[in-house]
Amino acid sequence: MSHEILLTDLCAICHVNAIKYTCPRCGIHTCSLPCVKKHKTWAQCSGIRNPAEYRKRAELATPSSIDKDFNFITNVERAITKADDDVLSRDIGLAPVRQLRRVDARPKVEMEIEQRGVKVVKAPKRLSRAKQNKTHWVGQQKSVMWTVEWICSDGERITGSALESRTLGEAYINIVGKKKIKRKRRLSTHDQAGPQPQPKVAKQEADGVLQTKPTKENEARKELTTSSSADEQLLNGMHFYLHNPQTSSKFKCLIPLPTRNTIRAALEGQTVLEYPTVYVKNESPEELKDPFISQDEYQKRHGDDIPINLAPPLEDGEIEDPTESSLPVDVIPEKVLEVLAQDLAA
Repeated sequence: MSHEILLTDLCAICHVNAIKYTCPRCGIHTCSLPCVKKHKTWAQCSGIRNPAEYRKRAELATPSSIDKDFNFITNVERAITKADDDVLSRDIGLAPVRQLRRVDARPKVEMEIEQRGVKVVKAPKRLSRAKQNKTHWVGQQKSVMWTVEWICSDGERITGSALESRTLGEAYINIVGKKKIKRKRRLSTHDQAGPQPQPKVAKQEADGVLQTKPTKENEARKELTTSSSADEQLLNGMHFYLHNPQTSSKFKCLIPLPTRNTIRAALEGQTVLEYPTVYVKNESPEELKDPFISQDEYQKRHGDDIPINLAPPLEDGEIEDPTESSLPVDVIPEKVLEVLAQDLAA
């Protein structure tokens, strides 16, 4: 009785001879070198074992698996040695390794603000204060365009944008003052009755004095002088204060600011909540009444005994999201840190 040979014991290419070789890549069985070449051509197989192929846990701690890993490492070392020898034999000069330029992924405005020593505490994105913040970098003027919140003495809040090169007085007049002036003019024009006298434009001779028609240059100069005097009158008796958010919420700690200071100079070394809040009041620092208090007086009375509160104020209809936090770690009270440490240890 002849011994029957199973089809699985024969070469997968010629199906005649018994198998002798196994492809490291796909595991197909062949009998000779010609069959191996045919398999690589037909199946587009490289014949090189894939070191990243998936293996079951039970197959890892086996002599075959260890042998495969050892061969892979040996091949890598051999390839590196061969490449080094090739470089030396061919006298190839390798270029120095380029140092990758570190790119800061932060926006330009954040880097510029940090260089100016201003610390900005971000509010949760869902709050209106974060949505109203339009502070950005103006590349042409190489300046920060700040969003500034002005709180007038009558309690009116007006938010607008101003370049950091502007003085506080200029920024206030451009954002707040013009609106108030236009409002007053509109009311005064509405209250006045009767036709307004028209200015005389023709040449007139009275009492031996020749009155000529005003030129455009004289009109522009007069208008500039009038606007400057109006600005001085508007700023007369006003005091500007920067709100310090790193104080107790029971107080409104205010930092006095000179009117002629630029916004950049006023914010250097200060902390703001999203964007600066400037109070415009008629009282001097010594005349401030509760809950307003000057920075120096706050330090004299309380120092650092009162915990710092940097939580942004909630607008009408807003609900604070407990999953979002804008408080930096360095301003969290020590007691809170102790509680967190106990929770982590537990």
